[in-house]
Amino acid sequence: MTIRFKKSRNNQGVLYCIRQDGSESWSRIRPGLALHDLAHYVVEKAMGFRQAFFGLVDQGFEIGDFEAPRSERPEELLPVNLPLESIQAEYLVNQLQTDDATGTDSASFLSTLQQTLNEKGLPVPEGLDQHLVDLMRDQYRRLVFQWMTLSPGQVMEFSFDLP
Repeated sequence: MTIRFKKSRNNQGVLYCIRQDGSESWSRIRPGLALHDLAHYVVEKAMGFRQAFFGLVDQGFEIGDFEAPRSERPEELLPVNLPLESIQAEYLVNQLQTDDATGTDSASFLSTLQQTLNEKGLPVPEGLDQHLVDLMRDQYRRLVFQWMTLSPGQVMEFSFDLP
């Protein structure tokens, strides 16, 4: 799948996902969500998640399905039915964004995430270690910088092909 972030004014834009079969899903990016979506890309790609936001869009769900009121979402996307990877991805994305915004060092990332997931009765994703955390943090910062310096009308494009 190809993911495109097209910038418009006020750091907003449009998110396009073009699947291998040529079908597309797109949505205007609400204020503040571009960075959240970039964090999803980083986390899902690094972790190899196929059952989180971009993986589910690649499987045929529409971006709008995730934005819809709960009463209008597909049954599979109701919080109680979401795959474990999808839930873990949200916690990873939130931790990544919070740490970046507050300048928290990477050493506390894993312990904070583990504590949060334990409180929710969720396991830490397999394979997550300090090296992977550092890689995700670095990539996220690079993509945020790229997004922030993009001019209106310009596009960032990524491949979301997992092995």
